Amino acid sequence: MHPSEKLREMYQEAELNDELKPYLSVYNGIPMIKHPLIFSIFHTDIQNYIINKQYEWKKSAVKEALKKKNWGSYVFLHERPYRLVPAFSSISQKLDSKTYWELLGEIWVDSENIWQNSDWWLYFLEDGPLENKEYFMSEEDREEFKRLPEKLTVYRGYVPRKNKKGFSYTLSKEKATWFANRFGSDGKVYKRQIDKKDVFAYKNDRNEQEIIILN
Repeated sequence: MHPSEKLREMYQEAELNDELKPYLSVYNGIPMIKHPLIFSIFHTDIQNYIINKQYEWKKSAVKEALKKKNWGSYVFLHERPYRLVPAFSSISQKLDSKTYWELLGEIWVDSENIWQNSDWWLYFLEDGPLENKEYFMSEEDREEFKRLPEKLTVYRGYVPRKNKKGFSYTLSKEKATWFANRFGSDGKVYKRQIDKKDVFAYKNDRNEQEIIILN
């Protein structure tokens, strides 16, 4: 097929799939679709055909992933804000303990705003399987965690009156300062002394020397 013909096919007139219509909205003047399987920002009617096709493919892929118990594919076929809930939450009871913690750890690293689902995170981290919790960390991070001292100084960058409390800290004061000021210059850094036994996990997948504390 000639490229021009392919382009005409992709952008032919089409009505938006009925299942996507409830997710079409306008925010700050920007039309967008935010469905668990499909995001389309600055959406226009000319995109309906290709968005419909993408949606149908994703629905099929999700169904196939569930059938084959390919849990990771199932979760990551969802758009980022929906990977913990409803994706992971809908399959968590079907997972063996090792898969549960490995997959939850992958979702954690992928997540951009843990605080938006803080109650759900606390639930899955506190009430998950008792076995194999160490697999929330990668093998490399597990080895690094073993080398950490029994007393730790950790830092959390935050914006006053907004997000001082949270699960995520870092061993790096410089990294905490970066988080404090990434959206402006009014951020603060909270310093805390903790015992290693109170740490839920150490994760350095994003080179943040992250220390996760649940209380």
